[in-house]
Amino acid sequence: MELKRYTEATPFEFGDLQLRELTPDIFDAASFAEIVVPIGADREPRMSEKEHRMYICFAGEVAFSVDETTLRLTPGDVLHIAEGETYGFYNGGYEPVRLLLIRVPGPSIPQNL
Repeated sequence: MELKRYTEATPFEFGDLQLRELTPDIFDAASFAEIVVPIGADREPRMSEKEHRMYICFAGEVAFSVDETTLRLTPGDVLHIAEGETYGFYNGGYEPVRLLLIRVPGPSIPQNL
């Protein structure tokens, strides 16, 4: 058993985002991270290198582009991005966005959020 406490996972800056890695050290099947996307933050499109990448929106509203489609995530929404799909996101709203990112396989040092 391993308990990973949220309050003990130190957030760090990743470009214009704030990231908090939440993956237990002994777990390697996936990785979990909280991402705080400030107002105006824009992640340029990139291709997913993970087999599965899931974003769960907990607060705010964020626009995602996946290949040729634009979607808006609001609290409670879950977006799955498959390996090889091109994605990016933008917070054009009025509050920071909080996302949970699940990456499979994992863990890895985040390079492409």
